[in-house]
Amino acid sequence: MSRMLSVRIDEVLLDQVDRERRRAAASRARVVKEALHLGVERRRIEAAVRGHRKAYERLPVTDAEFGPVLRAQRWPK
Repeated sequence: MSRMLSVRIDEVLLDQVDRERRRAAASRARVVKEALHLGVERRRIEAAVRGHRKAYERLPVTDAEFGPVLRAQRWPK
């Protein structure tokens, strides 16, 4: 089920939305929904990366964990 959302945006951003709408032959609603979806997804990924970074800062990778794998991936000299 869809719900309506009312948002105020400045003229510059609205012009960008309209240019994208024309380029993509899509409605304003579709362009805005896609942009919101991408923005929410980007925030989710950024939060996950921050979480991983903090975890590796607390518990860094040791040479014993990945050393053998990384050495096996090197090209011979």
